[in-house]
This record gives sequence, C-alpha cells and structure tokens, in this order.
Amino acid sequence: MNWLQNSLFITLIAAGSLYMGYKVYGRFLARRVLGFEAGRKTPAVVQEDGRDFVPTHPAILFGHHFASIAGLGPIVGPAIAVFWGWLPALLWVLIGSIFMGGVHDMCALYASLRHHARTIGDLTNDIIGPRARILFLLVIFFLLAMAMGVFALLMSTLFTDLSPQAVVPTFSLIAIAVVIGLLTYRRGWKLAPVTALGVCLMFAATFAGLYVPVPLYKAYVADEPTRDLLATDDELPGAHGVRAPNAKATAAVLDSQAARAEEQGQPEQASLYTQASQHVRAAAARAKDTWTYVLLVYAFAASVIPVWLLLQPRDYINSYQLYIGSGLLVLGLVVWHPQMTGPAVSSPPASAGGEPLWPILFITVACGAISGFHNLVSSGTTARQIRRETDACVIGYGAMLTEGFLAVLVIMACAAGLTQAQMAENYGNWKTASSGGLQAFLTGAGTIIAQPFVPLFEEARHGTVVAFTTNFIAVVAVSFAMTTLDSATRLLRYNIEAFGKLTGIAPLRNRYVAALIAVAAIGYFALIKLGGKPAGITLWQLFGVTNQLLAALGLLVVSVYLHQLGKPVVYTAVPMVVMFISVGWAMVYKLRQFYAGWRAAGDAGNASLFLVGLVILVLTAWMIAEAIAAFSKSAARKRA
Repeated sequence: MNWLQNSLFITLIAAGSLYMGYKVYGRFLARRVLGFEAGRKTPAVVQEDGRDFVPTHPAILFGHHFASIAGLGPIVGPAIAVFWGWLPALLWVLIGSIFMGGVHDMCALYASLRHHARTIGDLTNDIIGPRARILFLLVIFFLLAMAMGVFALLMSTLFTDLSPQAVVPTFSLIAIAVVIGLLTYRRGWKLAPVTALGVCLMFAATFAGLYVPVPLYKAYVADEPTRDLLATDDELPGAHGVRAPNAKATAAVLDSQAARAEEQGQPEQASLYTQASQHVRAAAARAKDTWTYVLLVYAFAASVIPVWLLLQPRDYINSYQLYIGSGLLVLGLVVWHPQMTGPAVSSPPASAGGEPLWPILFITVACGAISGFHNLVSSGTTARQIRRETDACVIGYGAMLTEGFLAVLVIMACAAGLTQAQMAENYGNWKTASSGGLQAFLTGAGTIIAQPFVPLFEEARHGTVVAFTTNFIAVVAVSFAMTTLDSATRLLRYNIEAFGKLTGIAPLRNRYVAALIAVAAIGYFALIKLGGKPAGITLWQLFGVTNQLLAALGLLVVSVYLHQLGKPVVYTAVPMVVMFISVGWAMVYKLRQFYAGWRAAGDAGNASLFLVGLVILVLTAWMIAEAIAAFSKSAARKRA
C-alpha cells in the first residue's frame, strides 16, 4: 500500500495539523497577542435584551457559529478545487485555515467584543474613518444580498432537481428548534437532555424525509397526459407512489424514452414523451420560484424573532447533523481507506477550459480556508452572544479549523470516493467541475459512508445502501445551506440598521423595515432576470472574488485596530498582504474575461459583471487608501 496516496493516512495528517494549529498557534494568539480576559464583561452580558444580545453556553454558541459560517461553502468550494488536483486544495485548506482564516475570524470577533458587539462594517468608522465605513457597508450589502439570493436559488434547485427528500427534515428542524429554544430558555432544561432530544428528533425527521419526499413540481404539471405518465410509467423512478424522484431525473428519463421511441419508428409516442419532458421542466421552474418565495418568508421571520428561539437552537442541533455526518465519513475512511483515485496535481489543458491554479484556487476554496463572510458572522451575531471573552478562542478560531477539517473530508470524498470513470466525468473540464462540485461530493461521500454497512446486507442490496447514504448526505448539505440563509439575512438586517444610524433615516433602524429591505434585496438577486438568467446567477461569478476581498478588508481593519492598540500586527498583516495580492490579481483576471466577453458578443451579463466588478475594485482601492492614512495617523501619534 502506498501510504502517501492513502486517503486515511492523508486525513490523519491533516487532522493532526489542524489540532496542533489550534493548540499552539490559536492559543498563542488568544493569550499573548489579543489578550482575552475571563473577567471582562462581554456585550452579551452588559447589553442583554433577550432578542439579539443573549449570553449563551459556549457549546450552543459553537454550534450556532459553526453552522452559520459553514453552509455549503466548505463543501462546494473544495469539491471544485479538486480540478487542480487534491494536493493544492489540501495544502491551501490547511495553511489558509490555520494562519489566515482562524486568525481573521478570531480577530474580527475580538474587535467587535471591544466595541459593544458592533458589526465589522460599523466599527470601521472608529478604527479607520467614516468614509471607510460607508465603503465597507456597501461591499457587505452587495455581497450578502447577492450570496443569499443565490443560496435561495440553490436550495430551491436542490429541493426540486436534486433532493425532494430534504424538504421534510429541513422544515421539521424549524419546529424542533423552537421547541428546544423554549425548553432551554423558558423551562430551564439542562443542555444534555435538550441536546439528546433535539438530535433524536432531527434524525427521525431526516429518515422520514428519505421515505416521504415532497416533489412539489408534480403539483404544477397541468397537462393531463403528462400527469398520467408520471403516475403509471413503470420506467419512471417514482411511479406508483414509490419514493418520487427529482424533476431533473424525471425529465432525463422522459428524454431517453422519447429517443428510444424515435429509434423504434414511433413518432407519436416520441412526441408524447418529448412534450411530457417539456411540461416537467416548466413545472420544475414554477416549483423553484415557489420554494424561493417560501424561503424568503422564512428568512424574514428568522431575522426578526429572538435569536434564542430559532437561530441559536436550530444551528446548534443542526451542527450535530454535520458532526455525525463527518464522523461517518471518517468511519468509512477507517474501514475502507481507499487510495486516491484523483491526481495529486493536475494541469488541465486549455482545451478543457481550465482556469489557472493561481490565483483562482484562492477564490474557489473560500470558506474552507478563509472567508470574508466569517467576519460578518463573528462581529454581527456571535459577538452578541459570548458570555465570556475566553470563549472566543474555541468559537472564533476553533470553529474555523473545524470547517477546515470538513473541507479536508470533502476533498477525500471527491478524490478517493469516486472511481476513475466518475473522476473523468466530473473533472474532465472546467465547466463540469465548476457546475458539478456538489454532485461529486454527494456521490463520493455516499460511497464512503456506505462501506462500513455494506457487509451487513446481501449483495443484491448494496446499491440500495449506497443510494440511502447518498440521500442522507444530501439532506445534511441542504439543511446546512438553510442555516447560512437565516443567519445572513439577520446580518443584512444589521447592516441596513447601521446605514440607518449613519444617515439618520429612522425607518431603517426599525428591525422589521430593515428585515423587509434585506429580504427584498435577496429576492431581487434570486428572482429578477438579467441577461435571461436570475441576477444572482449572472453575478455569482463575482461572489468568490468579492467574498475573499471582504476577508482581506477584514484583516485590514483589525490590523489597523491592533496597531492603534500597540499590539503586534504581523500575524494579521502578512495574511492581509497575501490575500490582497492573490485576490486583487484574481479580480483583474476576471474583469479581463468579462470585458472580452462583453466586447466580443455584446453580452449584457458580461457587461453587468464587468461594471459591478470594476465598482467593487474601485471601492476596495479607496478603502485601502483610507486604511493607509489611518496607519499613518496612528504611527504619528505613537512618535509624538
């Protein structure tokens, strides 16, 4: 056995590296550089209001914070990055999370704790200046609204085209979270029994969802012949009340039947199947819009009700779903320990449409190594719930490294859980890799998780076991996307309220008005068409680079703050410079692509991407200039 190509050996090395990173580097930063104080009263204690400021048990807050920063980011990004080989992706996850991401998250949390738990965008006013705050708030507003619009689209697509089995567990978890919140904060139940109850109910809902899917698209099929086909055709998976498939699989089977009928000289039958496929696709589009509206209503409610009633218990219980899913992945690697089927390093030819490893890798992995979204969660919600400052190390730094380990498992699932044929299918070119990362992970993870249980069943049922575990991991992924949507909507509400304070517009400081504006902005990116596609999908290509620019800006703000306090800034300044160089070049690279597409074809989508990206780049350069001026003023005061 080649240990250097063994997935279990690589996973253990990565886990050991992350653990030592926390024990040595994370604790050094927390104690010697930042100096968290156990006896210092936190904003959650001083400003407790029972709604946003709630002192919270560190175990609950860790789960809430981890679920909020994770979502689909550390799954989709690393899965796509395997396109360049598993080794570059793995190295960037380890180096990035230990020396950049964890530092970024914990320092943003520190700055917020020392400024009454104000958001990173808002406190930029005190650290750098009022103009910098306006610039930061604008970047944050665009990033959150666009990202959550796309997340709403992705979840609607997952419910319709990938996993109708995820609907029941996803929405059941809302009711479970409310029950857990009431039992904890109103009935005074201890954490252990509440956790046990919540986890049991969650997994009961998960298994119920696997057998009670909600294929909403079927309700929108108005054509009677198509409805009859869906109900009676034995070749369609899901006929006769068997677990209904997703709309995408149904349309694909109808297309294949149409082609077969054409080959057999049955034009009328071929036409029937072709029309049925078109009706299914049209129904799926309406179902996606319906799910999007449902998610927007949920996001509004979740952003205004007390954090202890829904967000906190939902994310806490949901985090156990991911812990157990990750544990099953590790168990599968222990039992099976497959060799890596994907190449360690890959240099795809230009014919494969390959993007360059540098700098595109840095904006692809995103949340698995470092993410600007994290400084919004750290300063926007987590800082308002920490009951002791010393909890900030395990929550701010430890959660980032836990997310890094999740990214490692994703890389193993894609590079070791797939066969050579599946690798070729999913990573043959950039287009398939960038659009099929989630599917590659689900397939690989389902295969690995099934290995310990396959020997327990007859050989004829091996395929059933793998299908079951793949559906289970799909439910985990969808549920986690939901946690990011509700937390980010709340963060966007905070951002709009900060605008209200800045401009003196009183209605913007009302949480209901701010939440309504936040949901409307998310809905714009999810539902409004731009160049024939939803605005969020068109502008999504800017998400990776904008998100990482936000991380660089977050490091910039905390570097200025630490310099003003007389603390060493090398631990934040070096990652900041690396991020600005890499992400700045990635933005320039992307702008050139967008401009070329705009000029060559007059494409409205590329024109929008180029103009919006150029504005973001100018705003970033302007904020860097403001930060340099703040550094100079701080240095001048020290010299004086």
